[in-house]
Amino acid sequence: MPPRSPGRRARPILLAIALFGGVSCRDNSPDPLPRPAVAGPPGTAGIPAAPPADRPTPKVPPARPAATEPTTIRFREVGESSGIAFRHRSGNSPSKEFPTANGSGVALIDHDGDGRLDLYFATTRELPLDAPTTSQGNRLYRNRGDRTFEDVTARAGVGFRGFNHGVAVGDFDNNGHPDLYLTNLGGNVLYLNRGDGTFRDATKDSGAGCGLWCSGAAALDYDRDGDLDLYVTCYGKYFPGAGGECGDPKKGARTYCSPRSINPERHFLLRNRGDATFEDVTEAAGILRTDGRGLGVVAADVNGDGLVDLYVANDLCPHFLFLNKGDGTFDDETGSSGAAASGSGYYQAGMGVDAEDVDGDGRPELFATHFREDYNTLYRNIDGRLFQDISSWAGIIKDSAPYVGWGCALADLDNDGWPDMLVVNGHVDDNLALLGLNVPQAEPAVLWRNRGNGKFRRVGDAGPYFATSHVARGAAFGDLDDDGDLDVVINRMDDHPALLINESASASWIRLELLTTQPGRPAVGASVAVHVEGGRTIHRQLKGGGSYLSSNDPRLLVGLGKAGRVDRVDVRWPNGERSTLEGPAIRQTHRLREPATRGLPAAAGEASR
Repeated sequence: MPPRSPGRRARPILLAIALFGGVSCRDNSPDPLPRPAVAGPPGTAGIPAAPPADRPTPKVPPARPAATEPTTIRFREVGESSGIAFRHRSGNSPSKEFPTANGSGVALIDHDGDGRLDLYFATTRELPLDAPTTSQGNRLYRNRGDRTFEDVTARAGVGFRGFNHGVAVGDFDNNGHPDLYLTNLGGNVLYLNRGDGTFRDATKDSGAGCGLWCSGAAALDYDRDGDLDLYVTCYGKYFPGAGGECGDPKKGARTYCSPRSINPERHFLLRNRGDATFEDVTEAAGILRTDGRGLGVVAADVNGDGLVDLYVANDLCPHFLFLNKGDGTFDDETGSSGAAASGSGYYQAGMGVDAEDVDGDGRPELFATHFREDYNTLYRNIDGRLFQDISSWAGIIKDSAPYVGWGCALADLDNDGWPDMLVVNGHVDDNLALLGLNVPQAEPAVLWRNRGNGKFRRVGDAGPYFATSHVARGAAFGDLDDDGDLDVVINRMDDHPALLINESASASWIRLELLTTQPGRPAVGASVAVHVEGGRTIHRQLKGGGSYLSSNDPRLLVGLGKAGRVDRVDVRWPNGERSTLEGPAIRQTHRLREPATRGLPAAAGEASR
């Protein structure tokens, strides 16, 4: 969370980090492995040697003004007419308790099985946890199908009133209904869906409570046993007053301290025993590290071997990359991947993450959002193990460096077949004007359009929401109104959420519901190759996690651009099987089920609507 604010190094400090003995990630982790320089796209530098993690990230040098893309992607904000009355509560107070800066996510979940995406909003609260609070707690809103929602929290039994950062969605008990997993300060919570629109709290004896300051989570079946496991990120070792006091007392300006004032905490890989109880296998899987202030995580196959890997954003620590070996363990490629630090070799203040093939070569790039002046980083996938910071070449530095980035997506927002880039922003401090700094807390969201080659250009007029400023944190992406394009839901700090309905120009698409054989839950980890007329192939994956502390649409929406025909869809399933759907109709949803055993015929698919 909060990295340093602008000017923080020159600011008087009440209790300096040095006096507290703040631990840097470099101090309590092995030296990163040397990373060879590799050739990247024009204008990029080779990957340097081990990053000097204890040095501050330099300011980004001035760049020429970035051109803006003519309006091709446009959203309309409908929050006021949606019926959603939820309001987030950060818990921010004069004491600037460190966790209150991080905010919360939002989940898209069809909780009642009616085929429409409902909304579950997380919130934090005042600290300490036993203090009085003005928080109304988490809220669940049922989608009525007309872009309005009704509050069903009490009926569903999911009105958690603790300090909730993140939400992961998955069918953890294999009953065919999506469950909720909440990552918190003060112990995580598991709500299991009964299948009748209500949930039961199954945290006790589940083994999933963790009991630390946890941030986010991703659902994945890492061991291919048919049960959804969890990777849980944790931030640091918190106690009241952790991090010290920063700011200028003479000016009455207390601010959040640097993340380096917080000792990092371990993360968890939780293996599902098959009954929604979990065992901690982090060390046995070879990925127990204690040098990551964890926030966002995405589970995706980054090296094309059919196994789900993990990429984790850490705050002023190396971003973790764990490659699945297929035997219940992972290779920790963090030090040698090139995706642990910026191209200049500095550990950045990571928040949100995503993985998607932005250049059409079939390999997913990695993306992480960062603090002001760090810039958001796009890593080109060289060979599935080695990645290159191409942020400058891709054209995203100038319009990301001024802001603090959180929720994000590499997603095709205009259905032209190329993933675009959207990041929601918002500073952590709300009082920097008292220090003479012109750095407001509210910041605009930024949307870049993919120009069709992995290069991006900022969209000049994406709608009124993008012309105003907000204090945003979590963001979830999915088709709320089932009209064939991706909408966005944003959880804003101490404010009502924003609902952005996609009103971009219409283009061809197909939607794929990829389901396991039994009981028919979303097949997280499946990948598809969509072959369209003209010989083009579009690659997509059904990922776990992603964005910032949020959960996205569990269906794959694949934009086809001007293509009027799909020749076939090849699917590689989480259990290693493959199937093919021949000639699916466009502008329809197709439901495919994972073959149970080898030798089954190719899936014919079901056109659901």
